[in-house]
Amino acid sequence: MKLKFLGAARTVTGSQTLVSHNGHSFLVDCGIFQGPKAIRELNWQVPEHLNKVEAIVLTHAHLDHSGLLPRWVKLGWEGKVYCTPATFDLLQILLIDAAKLQEEDARFANKTKYSNHKPALPLYEEKDALRALSCLETIEYDEWAEIQPGVSIQFLRAGHILGSAILQVAYTQEEESRIVTFSGDLGGGHSEIIKQPSSSLESTHLVVESTYGDRIVDTSHRDLDLASAVNKVCRRGGTLVVPAFALGRTQDLLVSLYQLKASKLIDDFPIYLDSPMANSVTKVYLSNQSELLLEHQDLDFLKALSPPFFTPVVSTDDSMILCMSREPKVVISASGMLQGGRVLRHLVHKLRDENNGVLFVGFQGEGTKGRVLLEGAKTMRIYHEEIDVEAEIFNIAGYSAHGDQSDILGWVGSFRSELKSIFINHGEVEAGQVLAEKLRGLSSASIFTPVMGEEFKLS
Repeated sequence: MKLKFLGAARTVTGSQTLVSHNGHSFLVDCGIFQGPKAIRELNWQVPEHLNKVEAIVLTHAHLDHSGLLPRWVKLGWEGKVYCTPATFDLLQILLIDAAKLQEEDARFANKTKYSNHKPALPLYEEKDALRALSCLETIEYDEWAEIQPGVSIQFLRAGHILGSAILQVAYTQEEESRIVTFSGDLGGGHSEIIKQPSSSLESTHLVVESTYGDRIVDTSHRDLDLASAVNKVCRRGGTLVVPAFALGRTQDLLVSLYQLKASKLIDDFPIYLDSPMANSVTKVYLSNQSELLLEHQDLDFLKALSPPFFTPVVSTDDSMILCMSREPKVVISASGMLQGGRVLRHLVHKLRDENNGVLFVGFQGEGTKGRVLLEGAKTMRIYHEEIDVEAEIFNIAGYSAHGDQSDILGWVGSFRSELKSIFINHGEVEAGQVLAEKLRGLSSASIFTPVMGEEFKLS
């Protein structure tokens, strides 16, 4: 079996690994590249392996793992796409929304004539997303399924977001049965909503993410830090804008805010969820309760994920009115790294006022607007306008859906069989290198940090 790393290699975007065995090939994830223009342009390339890939297996629904599916279909790819049932439900929302944003961006570029392309074209359209959705086929957790001759897969809980999976691939080589495990995006077991990752696995080889491979994230004070930011900004009459990923982070935040209000640790300020996608995703959470930690909750957190605890904002007009509102409030809006979406409109209206605040609760990738703002930018260019940054910037790392270094090491150390090799991906260079050194002290396996396009034969 061979692995070729075609995305998320020494970066945190565009997850895609080509798996080849006995004349057959499939992809693990098909993620869109996000961030600086040089990286985004990779989305427009025609994959040289397009016609070799017979199937695609998705670890979860986040667009950096699934967002290129419509592009592949647009280029003529046909095949099955395997995922968990909850991922299937979420992709009905995410891929359609992504396609609409692609079309909107192209229309805006043509209207304003800021694009160098005449005309500017979308990466893919809604019709491509619909065709991609027709390729989906679900596999339940903990069930082996043969997807190619001599190759079977099973999904195990990853604890990252709803439907997220650790992927195990079983195959035969030199008359021996072997397993290569892909961590996908691994949760740390700290979520108050999603069940924790499966552990104590059998495997021969491992591909593991390293988003937080170089740091320990303290989650013990995250709710108190959240309360402090909310009270500080709202009590001085400001708006606290929270850029949050519509899938996963938003739902965790709503539960925390519900608990804080119930405990009277924050005042009764209104909370708005200004993201049609996040509102739809929250409904999917409520319809997949078998994945939720309902039996461990001291509160009825189903209320936290339902209006009237928060006010959903759906229409564009209502969103614009909310942007101009000066009442003290909390606004949760996407996207989490400020790469697009309604949150940018809120920043245009709120960044210039020192009474307002922006609270980051998740990883900000290199080159993203979120990283730039978090690192202390005094101005930010939004919609071709230079905006002064006067609002207070907050950062709480404890809400990350990714496991940190200790979580990853503990998970790898729990494997029941001795690993022969470990491949580190989905992490920036330093994070991967630090994690590699830690793993060398933990495991006798050969440790690799692949670069883009590098291929390995599993021996």
